[in-house]
Order: sequence, then C-alpha cells, then structure tokens
Amino acid sequence: MMTSNLESLVQKHLFDLLFLVKAQMRDVVKDADKDLSAMQIFILRILVEEGKISQVKLVQKMGRNKSQVTRLVHELEKKGLIIKERNEKDGRSFVLKAIPDVKNKVSLFIQHEKDIVSNMLSGIPSSDIIGLNVLLIKMKENLENVKNT
Repeated sequence: MMTSNLESLVQKHLFDLLFLVKAQMRDVVKDADKDLSAMQIFILRILVEEGKISQVKLVQKMGRNKSQVTRLVHELEKKGLIIKERNEKDGRSFVLKAIPDVKNKVSLFIQHEKDIVSNMLSGIPSSDIIGLNVLLIKMKENLENVKNT
C-alpha cells in the first residue's frame, strides 16, 4: 500500500475516533452538570489539579485566547464555583481557585473519561496499548513541533 493510502486510512480512522469521543464526552458534560460547558469543566479540572493558578497561567494551560478564558472565569465566578483571591506573592495580581465542592464534580467527570477510555481499549492487548501510548506521545510531539516553528 502506498504511503498516501495509509495516511488516508489513518486520517479517516483518527477523525472517526475523535468525533465519536467528542460526542461521548459531550454527553458526559451534559450528565455531569447541565449548567456547565465543556470549557468550564476544563477550567475547573485545571483548578482542582493546580490548587491555585493565575489567570495568565490558566490561559497558557488551556491554549485559548485571554478574552475567552476571562469570560469563562467570570461565568464560573457568578455561579459561585471559583474564587478570585489576591496573590500572596504579588498583591497586584489575583489567583483563581475552585470551591471545595468542585472537586467532587471534577472527580465524577474524570471517572466518566476513564470509563470511555476503558471502553475504547477493551479487548486490546497490553503490549498494543503500550505501543499506542508511545505513538500518541510521538504524534503529540510532532504536532507541537509544527506549531512551534
């Protein structure tokens, strides 16, 4: 088989998989909390993992533009899910943190993610999963290198 045919097959299967995972994750988000968007859950997840984080670092971690993240943070503040506090190290800036109850929401979301991955990997030998992980890391690095050039 020619390389272009192989790449076409990979493209087809990769995008089929991405859209299927996205659809299932959208259902998880709706089930987790009907009032939260996927991006808001992403922010809450970062805050639970990081503890406290500046909005600048949050923007960097999310890879989104500052105005979009600011709007999402403001909505989460209005919902009472995150708190903005003065930065102890620099009194001129603020850090964001999730309220304690958010950890339960995020834990439930992460469990659903794990279930989706478990279902995807069902019936695949461990050696193939190890190889897949190596390939995924390399693919991610390839994309990051293209982005940084």
